[in-house]
Amino acid sequence: MKKITRLTLVGPVPADAQTPSQKTHASVTGSNQRKPRRTVPLKQMFSVREDVDTMTLLTHASDLLESLALISANFADECDGSQRHIAVAIKQLSALAEIVVCRARDQVVQQGSPASPPPEVRH
Repeated sequence: MKKITRLTLVGPVPADAQTPSQKTHASVTGSNQRKPRRTVPLKQMFSVREDVDTMTLLTHASDLLESLALISANFADECDGSQRHIAVAIKQLSALAEIVVCRARDQVVQQGSPASPPPEVRH
């Protein structure tokens, strides 16, 4: 079992500092007085433009998954034990997803006719 150490204040404690029980009471009364947060639907925060073609979407998804695989591989190198196993699993899942996206991208390219111009790439 890991020992959890608590941080201590450096220097003198100000006279107006609240004790933990005062903080709890203040946070409860303060939260009752606050306006409730407005929840914003995820679609309003992030969206993909409607005019972006499938090939561009698949290319960006592949790049994002490749970045995720690299980040998780670097993170796995810094972890030990069960945390490392989890990081390696995340890396493997992102690599598998990248393979699926690349396969879908290849199928889109094969289905396109050679006479048609390549789709316009928009970012």
